Amino acid sequence: MGDQGGANQMLVGVVVALIIGLAGGYYYGVAKGKEMLLEEQEEAAEKAAEEAQRQLAEEANPFGTEEQGANPFSDGYQNPFEEKGFNPFAQ
Repeated sequence: MGDQGGANQMLVGVVVALIIGLAGGYYYGVAKGKEMLLEEQEEAAEKAAEEAQRQLAEEANPFGTEEQGANPFSDGYQNPFEEKGFNPFAQ
């Protein structure tokens, strides 16, 4: 009968250790999940702020966007005298 009491104590010890391990793992997992969620929310807020800033910059642009075609300088530099052959410094 003495041997059975030791087995019961060992079984109780294993069950208690298992419960403590599960509780600790759950607490650690919840804490880690909250931390990851906060990081994702901060990243999403940062991206939203950048997108809002970009949209404000586009709206404030007096030449418009390239799709609108309002920028007269979008084709690059054009020499107004190139086709006429006018060069006052030519020899």
